[in-house]
Amino acid sequence: MDESQSVVGQFLNGRDSISTKDAKVFVNMNGKIWPMIECNQFAAKLEKNKEDVQTLGSRWKHKKTTSVEGTGTLGGYVISSNWVKYALPYIQGGKDLYFEVTMTIEDPTSRAGKQTLHFTDVNLDDVPFADFEADDDVMQWESDFTFEGVELVEPFTGFEE
Repeated sequence: MDESQSVVGQFLNGRDSISTKDAKVFVNMNGKIWPMIECNQFAAKLEKNKEDVQTLGSRWKHKKTTSVEGTGTLGGYVISSNWVKYALPYIQGGKDLYFEVTMTIEDPTSRAGKQTLHFTDVNLDDVPFADFEADDDVMQWESDFTFEGVELVEPFTGFEE
């Protein structure tokens, strides 16, 4: 196979970018798994904590990563009372709300393939109860969250070197 036939070329083919509408999000809470069909936003990232390291003989301020923190945002349309049901025990003296999220994205038009990520010990920063206005809109919610574990279950394979 010559270079012109390989999947990885010199330029990105537009069809190989990935449509965000092809993502699926599943929540596992207390052993119950449900597809978050109401989800319209999911973002997760790893934030590094870096400490300054000053050395003799260099004018550069060096950095040393000493820890990481998983953060993200989850949002969707209000179509159930799940979040309220799972949050109430904590405010009534029970345990806090921790759960797992599995996110899969596969655009059938793209040659990138499919990617699945699994996040553990997810904890919402706030719990949506209600959010509405007197306008032409639908009820939605959004919350930042933290997570304390992540696994790449299935990587994209279409453009590996």
